[in-house]
Amino acid sequence: MTGSISRRSALKGALAAAAAVAQPSILRGQAALPRVTYVTLATGFNVILNEYMAAKRFDLMHGVNIDVINSYVSVTNYYNDFTAGTFELGIGAWDTWAARYLAGVPLKLISTVTDYDMLYIVAMQGGPKTVDNLRGKTLSAILSSGAFRVTKHALAAFHKMTADKDYKVQNTESPAGAVAMVLGGSTEGGLTWEPNVSVGMEREPKLTTIYNVGDDIKQNAGIELPYFGIALRNEAEKRHPGVAKKIAAAFDDCVRGVIANPDEAAKLSADKMKVSQAALLAAFTSKRLVFRPIAMDNPAGRETLLKAADYLAKNGVLEKKVGPDFLA
Repeated sequence: MTGSISRRSALKGALAAAAAVAQPSILRGQAALPRVTYVTLATGFNVILNEYMAAKRFDLMHGVNIDVINSYVSVTNYYNDFTAGTFELGIGAWDTWAARYLAGVPLKLISTVTDYDMLYIVAMQGGPKTVDNLRGKTLSAILSSGAFRVTKHALAAFHKMTADKDYKVQNTESPAGAVAMVLGGSTEGGLTWEPNVSVGMEREPKLTTIYNVGDDIKQNAGIELPYFGIALRNEAEKRHPGVAKKIAAAFDDCVRGVIANPDEAAKLSADKMKVSQAALLAAFTSKRLVFRPIAMDNPAGRETLLKAADYLAKNGVLEKKVGPDFLA
């Protein structure tokens, strides 16, 4: 009996050792890598990036462990908890990160991943056909978001429409909520972004887009505005010098992987988001969701971002300009 147990133990140990050898060394060394805490938004496109990152582990390949510790529905709570230091790494509107930076939050922008041409106002067919038709009507939007602040500026500057005067605004806590309010009939328009547009259209084919924020600003102001960016709290960089560049490289690989393999990315994230793979693919094929990753250690990226910051400061969207110290 003792001999049998010993042989089983020896065999078990041999198999475990063989598995350890077969396992990629990068995973065995995960515990020794710099760890950065990260939180995702449950209804945003960043779930697509997160699930692809989790499957491919580009972070480990670049020498950092990006640890997803939670998922939020409320965008307001997301920004507030990042501000409070609950987590260290976040994806959000870069101008919101800039506003928090100007208010004293210790952070730097690592990279941007999309432009403002992914931001839309949706409505039902038979309702407003253009953004100008929203006069006297109600728009659902996340009031705490950079998305709303930039949209409010564009509507005032280019369409002479002032919030709470020419149109009412109903607050919601998520981009999915903005679509739901339109589908439910409580607002005529909803400010949102992908994949929520495509998910809403799948649910109700009469949902349509009537306005693109980034295109309007480009046409009227001659500037392309970056939108979503990756921010890192300074204490993470101080704890692990150089980690910001590792994170930027990991997300760059991740985004480019999603661009090259949208079917795989949709399959990986659909269940997590509780939506269909078809809806996620529609976000890509419609060109309503286009990733344009650019790290802030890239001179062209820095120039683009600082030019955008200058524009938003001059137009009152930002309290004042941010300088190079805002960029990683």
